Amino acid sequence: MSSIISIKLVVKFTLFTEFCIKSNKQDMKMKHLLFAMAVPALVFLTACSDSGSDGDSAPKPTLSFQTGAGFTSNDVKAGVGDTLKIGIIAKSNDSKLAKVEISQSTNGGVAGVIFDTLTKSNSITFNLDYLVIGKVADVIKLTVTVTDDNGTSATQSLNISIIPPTAFLDINSGGQRISNLYGPDPGAYDLTTETQKKTSDPSTSKDIVDGTPSTAEFNKTWKTGNGSKFARLTSADALNQYNLCQSTAFLYDLWEKNAANATETLTNIAKDNIILVKTGQTGVSIPFGFYIIKITNVVEKPDNTDYIEFSYKGKN
Repeated sequence: MSSIISIKLVVKFTLFTEFCIKSNKQDMKMKHLLFAMAVPALVFLTACSDSGSDGDSAPKPTLSFQTGAGFTSNDVKAGVGDTLKIGIIAKSNDSKLAKVEISQSTNGGVAGVIFDTLTKSNSITFNLDYLVIGKVADVIKLTVTVTDDNGTSATQSLNISIIPPTAFLDINSGGQRISNLYGPDPGAYDLTTETQKKTSDPSTSKDIVDGTPSTAEFNKTWKTGNGSKFARLTSADALNQYNLCQSTAFLYDLWEKNAANATETLTNIAKDNIILVKTGQTGVSIPFGFYIIKITNVVEKPDNTDYIEFSYKGKN
């Protein structure tokens, strides 16, 4: 709109000067007066038009993570209880900084603010000692946002993938059973406490549940009551992998290699199957949550007394 107004003003001004030149000299003072008034107005309107067309905006602040020995500045793997040193460097490129905020989310969930501070400085540098809290396989995303007095902001983020500490697997249990769900014996199992579960027990404690439907015979299927995931090892040396598995690091490495095939239902279970399980139970009492199972027997019997027998390893 400003450009159009400026063009119209130029046209009107040209017509007016032509008229004044043709008039007698007595009108010359009036022509010069109007010329002096018109030119500043033209310049002002043209200037307004130029600034609007550029689309300039205030520059964003500069934000980065401190690099160097001892600092975490990129995505990292860490264990529960580890402390990471994160250095934050922020600088305003236009006005003073107003606020620095750090938020955290886990496994893509809703982010919550864990730190914020107000400032009136042109630049700010500080270090954060971040204590890693969570479960093995959690991915924590830290996002830093810095905002200046103009309301412009910049963000940086990094991901922390929680891995297990190397520890001996202290669960090595054999002769465990999960029976036909519609028979007299328990049809579910809690891997974290090494106990069978009945139908009346809370689903949250049932890592494994027999999957036999009420209208069919025992179908050698496992499901879960709490969102646990199963991954069957299909390699020729699966039995050997079970025997070699003695530490959390070894077991977690197996899970990472097979996690893409993990499901909440496992069918056609047979003797000597090797099955990895990631529990769906949550809480600080379950710091590891991964197990390896060897199927030792599959027994089909009348009167819904069928069962699957297994041994397994894990970490309390």
